[in-house]
Amino acid sequence: MTEQNNPVTVLGGGSFGTTLAHLIAVRGLPVSLWLRDEQAAESMRRDRVNARYLPDLVLHPDLRITTDLQAAVSAARLVLLAIPSSAFRSVLRQIGPVLDGKGVVSLTKGIEQPGFRLMSQVVEEEAPGARVAVLSGPNLAKEIAAGALTASVVASKDQALCAEVQQVLGSRTLRIYASQDRLGVELGGAI
Repeated sequence: MTEQNNPVTVLGGGSFGTTLAHLIAVRGLPVSLWLRDEQAAESMRRDRVNARYLPDLVLHPDLRITTDLQAAVSAARLVLLAIPSSAFRSVLRQIGPVLDGKGVVSLTKGIEQPGFRLMSQVVEEEAPGARVAVLSGPNLAKEIAAGALTASVVASKDQALCAEVQQVLGSRTLRIYASQDRLGVELGGAI
């Protein structure tokens, strides 16, 4: 993955999205973090801290913070979805066609009701041209942000996508394992 041709976008400025976007920036990769709230985004740009979710983490200076959803997604090759399950489908409806051919990784744990849809299934419905994976693990954003030794699993039938996620997120403190059992990994995380 080369820096200039394959930027990463993280959608969702909660604790997990912010942590992973920061981690990617620390690794020297171009990354944007999208937030819905312009006031929160401006505060994070100015103070380099997500005061609401991670007040002790000083954000990397190269982390781009934006509220322009279309621009953030259009520029990305890899999109990480850290959006609450209650807003997941509505955000995807806004960007579904833009995700064609992109790697889209759901970080969201949850099951959409009614219909019992896992978040990766929602991605497939709203962005049928996307390459889909899920990331789940027995860790907390604050542990990852603090540099604790942690692990997660990226799951997809698309082995190239799994390898890309491992390359983007893996570090000396965060190990990313790969699996082809996307639904099993996602359901285990949701339960």
